[in-house]
Amino acid sequence: MRFAFLAFLLAFPALSAEHWTDYRAGPFHLFSDAGDRIARQRLNELEQMRYVLATLLDKKDFQTVWPIDILLFDSTKEWAAHALKQPFIDGGSATFSAWTGEKPFAEDWIRAMVKMLIDDNCVGMPEKTETAIEDLFSTIEVKGPKVSLGAPLPAGEITGDRLRNWAKLDMLAANPDDSVKLHLYLANLQQAGADENAAAHNAYDTTAAELNRRADDYLRAGNFQPGHFSGEALNPDKDFVEVRMESDAIDALLFELGNGGTKFPPDSPRGLVATGGRPALEKAAQLNPRWGEPHFRLAELETSGLARILELRKAAHLDPRNIEYWKTLAIAETEANLYADAQKSWAAAARAAPTAEERARVQQARQDLEEKRADFEQAEKKRIADEKARELQRIKDESAAEVHAAEDAANKRLGSPATPAKAAPWWSDPEGARISGSLIRVECLGTSIRITVQKTDKTTARLVVRDPKNLVVHPEQATFACGVQKPIRQIDAVYKSAPDAKLGTAGDVLMVEFH
Repeated sequence: MRFAFLAFLLAFPALSAEHWTDYRAGPFHLFSDAGDRIARQRLNELEQMRYVLATLLDKKDFQTVWPIDILLFDSTKEWAAHALKQPFIDGGSATFSAWTGEKPFAEDWIRAMVKMLIDDNCVGMPEKTETAIEDLFSTIEVKGPKVSLGAPLPAGEITGDRLRNWAKLDMLAANPDDSVKLHLYLANLQQAGADENAAAHNAYDTTAAELNRRADDYLRAGNFQPGHFSGEALNPDKDFVEVRMESDAIDALLFELGNGGTKFPPDSPRGLVATGGRPALEKAAQLNPRWGEPHFRLAELETSGLARILELRKAAHLDPRNIEYWKTLAIAETEANLYADAQKSWAAAARAAPTAEERARVQQARQDLEEKRADFEQAEKKRIADEKARELQRIKDESAAEVHAAEDAANKRLGSPATPAKAAPWWSDPEGARISGSLIRVECLGTSIRITVQKTDKTTARLVVRDPKNLVVHPEQATFACGVQKPIRQIDAVYKSAPDAKLGTAGDVLMVEFH
């Protein structure tokens, strides 16, 4: 590592740490040797962009998962030696970028910055709307606390639907009557489903079709005007934290910048995750508590289902746009029979889906979960019913065994045989009216039962069992099942004729014999 570091330093012109200063505001660390004035101006532009973007998206504040470290070089020549192939790269403990103090941030650089802020703070907006916001902010102009958005884009830079989507936001930002409600429109688009009709109605009391028609007219007219917004009340000369850089600190930053996001210091969060293993992952999570990846990796190491779910939940809530985190969590919760939690995770996965096609796949998986949940609940009900039946039968068998044991003991004391040659039934049929036929329905009425018997002549009679515990039943083990009887059983019944108008029954059942 030391030899690689020295080789890197020899490959670039020497840079004196005496001229480098770290300016800080929010998630931004701007390391500059371009002078105090230009550094504070660039940092003010970044802070005003962050503030207005958060306001338009109806958020109180925008933070990022990683600090954003920007090296601002004094000249374009110095910057060219360290220029990146893309606006931002991953560093071990931050997101890195490099720019020159001799020109404003480029439009693509601003787009990438806005995308990063949206990704780290918003969920649920249609992808086309997020792109339109990036395009809208790409020509931002900041003068102190005053911010302008929506200056005309270079001809041909964007085309087709992307141009139409930009024109709609540009129109809403430029028109004062519309701009004051733009945050409501964008806030509605962040809700589940991203219903454009609902967003247009709630913000502008119109339909999405009408809003799109207005945008098409605006685009055809081509008279694009910027919208004006109030930024944050900042004094760039006083409100930014300023720290002089030590030489080893700027050397380390330049070394990481030269790695191009491919190698990380081993003691940094990304370096620790690359190392793997539980201690390294736990340390990475501690060093960057906003990062979900260490928790997702820790979940892969867990053998306990509950511990795995807890780590997956941390990962998904820290990175709510990561659809794979939510899907993995939903599957784990399903396997643990936590169906209510799994439903919430599937819903979050649908919100995180970047396209309608991916959202449809999530919805299908969610539907499959519903079917699996119904099967589980049905099986669980049957299992509980079977357990109750077995427990009831066990109690009956134990009671019968105790009675028989007492009878045997009594017979022995009396000199009687332990078991009679033929046991006589202990009941006697009660006196009363008799009915025979098919038991077609049993209605459970709290402490009583109402039965419907269809006689051979196809007429029906309804009888009531006032106290099932005192009912004489042949054979003993026969029981009633509430509801329509399947299969239908043949019965003989003895009942006391006592019509009950309230229950609609002809009498009280005294004895039932099942065939």
